[in-house]
Amino acid sequence: MRKERIKGKQKHDDQNQSSLPKPINFIVSRVLPVLVFLGAGFFFTPYASMQFQNNDVKALSNQAHTVMFYKSDCSHCQKSYPVVFWHNVLHFQQPDKQIQTINVQNPNNKHYIADYQVQETPTFMTIKNSSDRMVATDKKQILNFAERDK
Repeated sequence: MRKERIKGKQKHDDQNQSSLPKPINFIVSRVLPVLVFLGAGFFFTPYASMQFQNNDVKALSNQAHTVMFYKSDCSHCQKSYPVVFWHNVLHFQQPDKQIQTINVQNPNNKHYIADYQVQETPTFMTIKNSSDRMVATDKKQILNFAERDK
């Protein structure tokens, strides 16, 4: 016995397959994954940088105004590092506004602890005057310290 489809029934079946209108379906399938990827990158990029960058710093920068000494496993440093990371991204073409970051937890950089008497992390220090320093996690304090007159 052969079954035949009723024309009205076929239209109803096609509508059930794609219940979202085409523009919304496009947004959900194409745009939303890109936004999720970018959002995840925005939050995780600073932490990846904190772990894998600044592991063998030969010398303090002669162009940067400020340096941040940090340890990658320090909870206070993990709070402060994204502020510094995005500050540096926003000022990437202005080396004199950059904050140099040095991971003193790395064996290659441990000498900076003794060289600059770093007692706590994160320690912010002006490069030209090593006695001008601050220990802070507050975003406004960090940015004010980094952006004040040289």
